[in-house]
Amino acid sequence: MFAAGKMAKTVFITIIVSSLIFIATAQSPIACPKNARYRTIDGSCNNLKNPTWGKCDITLRRLTDHRGHPMVAYEDGKSLPRGYPNKLPNPRTVSNLVSDSALGPRNQYDRWRTGEVMCFGQLIAHDYIETAPAAAVNCCNNKDPHFGNIDVCFPFNIPAGDSSFPPSCKNFVRSKAAPKNQHSPPYREQVNLITSYIDASFLYGSRKGVAVAVRVPNSFLMKVDRGNILPSIAGGGCLKDTPNVRCPFAGDSRSVVVPYLSLNHLLYVREHNRLSTRLKKLNSCWSNEKVFEETRRIIIAQLQHIVYNHFLPAVLDKHTMRKFHLYSRRWGYNNVYNDRVDASIFSSFSGAAARYGHSQIMPDASELKNDFSTVITHKLEDTYFNPYLMQQHYGSNIKDLTRWIATKQSQKVDTFFVDAVRNKLFSNRNPPGSDLFARNIQRGREEGLPAYNEWRNYCGLRKFRYFHEFGYFGSRLSSVYKSVNDVDLIVGALLEKGRRGSVGPTFACILGIQYHRLKVGDRYWYESHDRRFAFTQAQLNSIKRSTSLSKIWCTNFGIEYIQKNIFKIPRRSNKLRHCKRIRDINLYLWKDHSCASSSYHQVYSGKRYSK
Repeated sequence: MFAAGKMAKTVFITIIVSSLIFIATAQSPIACPKNARYRTIDGSCNNLKNPTWGKCDITLRRLTDHRGHPMVAYEDGKSLPRGYPNKLPNPRTVSNLVSDSALGPRNQYDRWRTGEVMCFGQLIAHDYIETAPAAAVNCCNNKDPHFGNIDVCFPFNIPAGDSSFPPSCKNFVRSKAAPKNQHSPPYREQVNLITSYIDASFLYGSRKGVAVAVRVPNSFLMKVDRGNILPSIAGGGCLKDTPNVRCPFAGDSRSVVVPYLSLNHLLYVREHNRLSTRLKKLNSCWSNEKVFEETRRIIIAQLQHIVYNHFLPAVLDKHTMRKFHLYSRRWGYNNVYNDRVDASIFSSFSGAAARYGHSQIMPDASELKNDFSTVITHKLEDTYFNPYLMQQHYGSNIKDLTRWIATKQSQKVDTFFVDAVRNKLFSNRNPPGSDLFARNIQRGREEGLPAYNEWRNYCGLRKFRYFHEFGYFGSRLSSVYKSVNDVDLIVGALLEKGRRGSVGPTFACILGIQYHRLKVGDRYWYESHDRRFAFTQAQLNSIKRSTSLSKIWCTNFGIEYIQKNIFKIPRRSNKLRHCKRIRDINLYLWKDHSCASSSYHQVYSGKRYSK
């Protein structure tokens, strides 16, 4: 998969170098308490030497090559999108040539992975990436004041003869750029609006205002509506074409985009409330704030354990997992923290590699009844920004949605996108919709990401010299790209084949580096033995032994049967089993013996807990 010797040397030199070379932002000095037990909401002060690293509202970073030069490819070296104005092919034309699902095999479902691999992947991506458009602009309207302004607008056209769209302009607003100051690089860089750490900010928010809004006032609980569903607000971005629809909100504003994303948000709201309620019973002397923060610590630890030991192995091959030291230790502490490593998100991850999951999106968001055979199908394009499936009858259909996501197959990681996102993206909101694959190409160009071949070289892989090296699609690419060296990163990387359906080697390289940094650059990493905030060894071992998304899933959604590994299709080695047979975290290990009394031990005795 990789050119092993060169790859190992290049990657680990790059990790060190790129961790030391970062983009500074001119901000007021931050006074950080050195003994803080809990993370800040905005991610500041995780790194005590560089308090802004990883916090919200800082710039995306650039990986640097072996010479220490940033991997950036703006057309003018500063801000013009790569290939601007007409040096690269129309993104919709490229999409039609390589991403149309009709060009792929009849069955494009993954043999091993469930829909939750895609759904959870979207949730996790929203935990550390959010770039925003510079303004609410219609770049296709010549009356808009920003029309024709390349600093704001980068629309693309639908060519004549397109089978799904009439010739037209597709709006594309460039992501918000960081303000220039004396510390800025000479080129344009985008702002990440949320924290870079895996810290469940999709649940708790990255700003104080959001963190307050999602909590029940003067309580340790998160807000819910009747039926124990996501709380709702007046207004919001939801479609209101169904009676009694309310717009749900969560720690991340994107929770309403599709039902399965809302479902995973609800999962963690319920898990927080489940754990915090038990912690309060266990430690009656704790203040509401302490109960909340201790629950937050546990949720984040569980999330980090799931991401690195269950989710990433379903995305990356074993070689990549080991090369970048992504697995946790089976037992005990693992002091991986390095304060020279900047955990902030970098552009090639945000603008391309993290988008591999778009190819896994299924064409429907459906319900599976309790006999596991009756399916009620809802087309994905009909569910955008429509929370009806989650809210009808006060959430009574939620169990049916959970069975479908947990047991049905995702699409493969490949170049093919289902019609719901390639031809009908948000069509129920802005007809006739848009093309996610084309938008991904446009995003990489507007962020100045170098071409695919440059990333192969960066990762120690042999650069392509001829179009035929792309296989079947080589001739198609040669019909629109002038050179192999022009092919966009996301186009070339999604054409690669990974081991057993994992991502290909170029994206594996970029993902491996970023996830290594998210782990090693996090002072509060859940395996840390720092006495100021570490779990006891018994608590940590319980988290490692008992944490599984399957248990969190079936406990909070009230379903009876689930496979042990929710990311893999149920089969002989991963059979459906009763939820009570899956181990739960032992919260008695969090018993504060300074509290005068608690009924917890009498109610929850024994080694395993199912409720």
